Amino acid sequence: MHNFEIIENKILDEITYKTTLKNGLDVYICKKKGYQKKVGMFGTKYGSIINDFVDINSGKRIKVPDGVAHFLEHKLFEQEGANALDLFSKIGVSSNAYTSFDHTVYYFETIDKFNEAIELLIKLVKTPYFTKENVDKEQGIIAQEISMYDDDPSYIAYFNTLKAMYINHPISIDIAGTVESISHITEDILYTCYNTFYNPSNMFFVVVGDVDENETVELIEKNIKLYEPDFDSKTVKEVEKYISPEPEDVKTHEIEQKLDIYMPQLGIGYKLLPINGDRLIKMEILADIVYEMYFSKITNFYQKEYNSGLLIEPVIVEFEGSSSFAHILLSAISPNIDTLKEHILDYIEMIKNSEIDLELFETIKKKKIGENILVSESITISYRRIIESIVDDTTLYAHNDILKNITPQDVKEFLNNFESDKQVISVIRQK
Repeated sequence: MHNFEIIENKILDEITYKTTLKNGLDVYICKKKGYQKKVGMFGTKYGSIINDFVDINSGKRIKVPDGVAHFLEHKLFEQEGANALDLFSKIGVSSNAYTSFDHTVYYFETIDKFNEAIELLIKLVKTPYFTKENVDKEQGIIAQEISMYDDDPSYIAYFNTLKAMYINHPISIDIAGTVESISHITEDILYTCYNTFYNPSNMFFVVVGDVDENETVELIEKNIKLYEPDFDSKTVKEVEKYISPEPEDVKTHEIEQKLDIYMPQLGIGYKLLPINGDRLIKMEILADIVYEMYFSKITNFYQKEYNSGLLIEPVIVEFEGSSSFAHILLSAISPNIDTLKEHILDYIEMIKNSEIDLELFETIKKKKIGENILVSESITISYRRIIESIVDDTTLYAHNDILKNITPQDVKEFLNNFESDKQVISVIRQK
């Protein structure tokens, strides 16, 4: 039997069991009674913005090329002579992996091959295999992937916004790195980063489904022990990571690029100070409320811009943040991007100086509370919520309480973040 921290949310009718294994690995079991699908996720708190750290073996501080975290994701999903997707497919299980700014996750979804999928997932993540030959081959594959994104206008508009906004922070660099940076990745660099960031104390295992928490933890533990002979006596090592201090000012206020595209793209960003803990959840909720109140299809702004032919889809409002960066992003496409840009900027100044429509605010808030309960049935929402709490150090299941306590004054304060001196504009024009 394992000692569990039990985290329960009665409104969502969901319980998550958390325990830490002897090797330092945190395991989360989210019970979804009556569900046939089961999801397993093996992740590490290692993403694209982490390239300056202390090597866990040598104790020396080193800096590695951009794109290593993503490169590792590719290589771990490829065993000697086999591809992980094929191996999972052979047992009738779907699988994939992804790398973000601050974490990497390998996962599967299954109905009736749960034990086999757990065994295979652990084997893939715990048996790295890097050679000069397979690293050279992967450099070509990832270079092609990077080139594909060079033709995606929304992706370029997004990263151009970040490039204009940040001076030192690596968030402005593509998650996959650049063709130049990945050319410097070697098998030795991959093993160094793997040993440092794929050590159990920097990792997590999440299972969502109708499973027994004790049996599942024992299954995970049994399989990890196959690859860690010192499991019971392993020394837990914390990873030391470094990110260069980021000035409050933006790098440049405007950035433009021309591409062979159907319709111009617009990105407007506002740089904020880094944010910690549950405040990240609050800012995400406020961004969603501001979108619904001021930019969604129910608004006069959208109707006016749509009728004039400037908008086809609403302007999107998003918040992204962590303990080392934070920003608000607005994005849109338009046949007349310059006119739309001026309209949006004028509109922002107008809503900043206007009173909050209290009736509309309460309506949107009630809608969001209802939606939050409805989406709780989604396994995807469940594991995203857990991973967010792990990576961002937020309180699991805090979303409902934070949403209920949002006030019109909070919306006003959010809008006040739209400051012209912290503003950047990214435009992708037609060639």
